[in-house]
Amino acid sequence: MKNTLYLIVYKEVMERIFSGEKLIEYRECTKYWKKRIQDKEYRFVKISNGYGNATRPYIVMEYELIGIENRQGQDHYAIKCDKSKWIEFRKEINGAIEYGNWTLSDIF
Repeated sequence: MKNTLYLIVYKEVMERIFSGEKLIEYRECTKYWKKRIQDKEYRFVKISNGYGNATRPYIVMEYELIGIENRQGQDHYAIKCDKSKWIEFRKEINGAIEYGNWTLSDIF
């Protein structure tokens, strides 16, 4: 998907996002993430549990960078990932694709 930031997370993190316990995903402000996040205008973010495989759990959501937050002495990019932003998701490997509260006119 064009204009999409891709983030890979561990299974435990994905489960916390799905449960609603985790509302913000953080990425340390390193050169790697600065190049991908700072001064970029994304429309979507895709968070997936693992690389590759089109059957993996994932969430596609509206991109919202909250800003930079200091966590334990390190600056981190804070990206909102609460359910109000979800467009499409799959909760389990080979599971059905489900849709959030968005319509096609909201996306295009």
